[in-house]
Amino acid sequence: MRDKTKILRRKRPKIPVKDQLKLWVRAGARCEFRGCSEYLYRDDLTLKEANYSDIAHIIAVSKSGPRGSDPLPSNQRNKSDNLMLLCKKHHKLVDSEDHVDEYPVALLREFKKEHESRIHRLTSLMTGYKTTVVRLRSRIRNHIVEVTPGEIYEAISPRYPEDDKGIEIDLSALPGTDSKSYWKTGKEVIDHAIETLYAKGVNSKNIDHLSVFAFGPIPFLVYLGNRLGNKVPMEIYQRHRKTGNWVWQEKGTIIRYKIRQLSSGKQLNKVGLVLSLSGTVPTDDLPKHFVSNFPTYIITLANKNPSPMYIQRRKDLSGFKEIYHAFLNSLKEKYKHVRELHLFPAMPLSIALMCGAERLPKVHPPLIVYDYDKDREEFYKTLTVR
Repeated sequence: MRDKTKILRRKRPKIPVKDQLKLWVRAGARCEFRGCSEYLYRDDLTLKEANYSDIAHIIAVSKSGPRGSDPLPSNQRNKSDNLMLLCKKHHKLVDSEDHVDEYPVALLREFKKEHESRIHRLTSLMTGYKTTVVRLRSRIRNHIVEVTPGEIYEAISPRYPEDDKGIEIDLSALPGTDSKSYWKTGKEVIDHAIETLYAKGVNSKNIDHLSVFAFGPIPFLVYLGNRLGNKVPMEIYQRHRKTGNWVWQEKGTIIRYKIRQLSSGKQLNKVGLVLSLSGTVPTDDLPKHFVSNFPTYIITLANKNPSPMYIQRRKDLSGFKEIYHAFLNSLKEKYKHVRELHLFPAMPLSIALMCGAERLPKVHPPLIVYDYDKDREEFYKTLTVR
């Protein structure tokens, strides 16, 4: 039996090298099974490089093989048009006796066409579409949200990452949650990462564009946004609770913002700004000594109630940018002696980054950023953005 098996294997025609190469190029070294796209020349766990792919036949070489009864001529079955580059898991799935009927010829050809068209489109982009990815991860109530490479690629498309690493800022190991040392150490970690980013770039290349994915306490995000600044064009992304991804939506309700003054106060060297966006901030929750002594304003939504899910589109972020920037520019005109702007936030992650990024060090006053302690039911000072 073994000898007969060897004879049969020898008789099976080999796939021409040119067709193998054509398939690898068209597939971009990634699994062509719909929704997978696993990179097939590196093990994600060990990061060791090797060929982890299988070349699968849509229509088997043998008439008795998976989908082999198709009328495709036998001399066409080893051509690249009848081949798919798959990870070993999905190769086994599409050819298994239990599931082969679920993956007919037409469906596999559809998978192949979709994948190869996407790879061709992405690799045809101009160099101006490259971006350096900046990620910040932190622990929030003992929970860490990971941003996967797949989520990043989906969100930044049609841009593509400068490299596989980008810049990762990890605050998840910081001890404590609300101590002075916690906020001080977090700022130092962010400072080190950003100084490295702008001093050396990524792989010693110039940085032309930034894509920012950040999940962490609001004060750290405000600080990160300010440290990134406006040195290079930057796209800020938001994790959406409804979809679970970071992709900005194209459609949705047009969000409008409004600003009003909560109190006037007699001391004009400090100004307060309440950001009641992802949730409602009752006036009673604000520090009473501050509201009674210093001018305090609020920015909230004009056409819907504050909600963590309100921000869906890039235009929602740019709309906030306009009203926030106008407010910052009006401070010096209205309050000539203002020295500090105190932020009391209930806002989405992307808005926090924008608050920091739009504050210009030589133009606008330092930001004193507060956080809300649910146990104590009060706002407390965390860090200063200068």
